[in-house]
Amino acid sequence: MRVATLVAPWNIAIEERPTPAPRDTEVLIKLEACGICTLEQRLYSGRMHLPLPLVPGHEAAGSIASIGRRVVEDLSPGQRVALDLVERCGECYYCRIGKSNLCLNRYKDATKMLGGFAEYIAVRPNQVFPLPDAVSFEEASFAEPLACCIHSLKRLKVAMTEDLLVVGGGTMGLLHLLAARAMGLRVTVSEPSPVRREMAERLGADFAVDPSSTDLADFGKEITGGIGFSSCVVTSPSPAALEPAIRAMAKAARINIYTAYEDVMQIPLDLNTIHRNELLITGTEGRVQEDFFQAVRLLSFGKIDVKPLISERVPFTRLDEGFRAAISGGAYRVLLMHGMDGEGTQP
Repeated sequence: MRVATLVAPWNIAIEERPTPAPRDTEVLIKLEACGICTLEQRLYSGRMHLPLPLVPGHEAAGSIASIGRRVVEDLSPGQRVALDLVERCGECYYCRIGKSNLCLNRYKDATKMLGGFAEYIAVRPNQVFPLPDAVSFEEASFAEPLACCIHSLKRLKVAMTEDLLVVGGGTMGLLHLLAARAMGLRVTVSEPSPVRREMAERLGADFAVDPSSTDLADFGKEITGGIGFSSCVVTSPSPAALEPAIRAMAKAARINIYTAYEDVMQIPLDLNTIHRNELLITGTEGRVQEDFFQAVRLLSFGKIDVKPLISERVPFTRLDEGFRAAISGGAYRVLLMHGMDGEGTQP
């Protein structure tokens, strides 16, 4: 089978390896699509470090090739599935208290994590989430990032009809928008790029505003009768994006720092404002299994349409090109399509 191995920053090698032989308790998956996520982009560019070499890829989907004889779940060969490829040990303190997204051991063994940039992978049954045939492999690859957004919104304890401010109109900001609309929220997207604001409106944003020309605090009060936004998720890593968003919050509002900052970032706020307005500022990292399950169901029910977020599809032979397109900032999701040939044709 073909495998794309990250051997060093900016260096992906396409190798031939034996197809894995699944244990009796495992499921062998033939992979069909995998997103080039921010995590993979940071590994590729050297901005994030894990033991190398490793096979990247965790936003993956495919079909069941074979099933171990001791697997008890009702699965079928050929069944379409999304995969949870971020390893959780199930044994550490955080896994035992239901916060497996904070697992202490998830990055300890690079050979047991990720792996979506291979043609086949053997996984545990609890990593396999079946999907109806109506959901394409490309759409199914969005289950993982959508699950992270669901986790983010649940952390904010959003309620139906609240006003949510999404800071940033990139892939994750727009997935938050889609999930929030499915939850019955009114959503404002703050994004300086006119192209991305247009996409936000296309995907159903109630408002899409340019923070460089619109005062978010004034705008929030204008649309809420002087109250301000009830909740906010920050998906933009721009330091300048945070302070205006905080000022736009209502009393008792909740703010989730969803993005990761590459440098040390201080909260630009007088702590008395947090005290007097009862603001809650939190963060989220990844997702838990329930979030993944809910993401798969939203895609299966047709409640969320992620197809507009697919910017480009690339085969193994053009994976370096796909990485550079993803890192450029001009794309939403770039997908590795495992069955695509060098001419861009799917079998």
